[in-house]
Amino acid sequence: MKVMTIVGTRPEIIRLSCVITRLEQEFEHVLVHTGQNWDAQLSDVFFKQLGLRQPDHWLRVPVDSLGAVLGGVLSGIEPVLVAERPDAVLVLGDTNSCLAAVIAKRMGIPVFHMEAGNRCFDENVPEETNRRIIDHVADFNLCYTEHARRNLLAEGLPQRRVFVTGSPMAEVLSTYDGQIEASDVLQQL
Repeated sequence: MKVMTIVGTRPEIIRLSCVITRLEQEFEHVLVHTGQNWDAQLSDVFFKQLGLRQPDHWLRVPVDSLGAVLGGVLSGIEPVLVAERPDAVLVLGDTNSCLAAVIAKRMGIPVFHMEAGNRCFDENVPEETNRRIIDHVADFNLCYTEHARRNLLAEGLPQRRVFVTGSPMAEVLSTYDGQIEASDVLQQL
């Protein structure tokens, strides 16, 4: 089975670090970075410190306007999906990069959405729009909490598409606890 994980920001890389490691062990895994929040120096250090390999694909979406970012994510992911032909796509959160899920869904590729069901109920928050779109196109919504699950059920999503899995951050923190304790970053501040 081939699983594609799509990231675009440093928080996604951190939160998914242990999940990515496990996917690498269990499946044929394709890692895509959209470049939504990309800086060679900052991104590379995250991959290195978390022990992750470099992505298979860098979309390098333009970041000069909202339209350029959204258009770049949507048009950039399609040829990657066509070439790689994954059996499933995993996205986490509410970033513009996660909207790649729309193209995967339209291509008939099952979409797994981690951090599903989170709501702030403020339509002025751009991420709230992204959350609603991604949750409703995802085939499997992986909620951190029962509260998030109830949000999705209240929006009419069928129970068979909504699961409470918890947050991957507890595993991330325990996995990297030794590195965190040994770090001298606080002394450098």
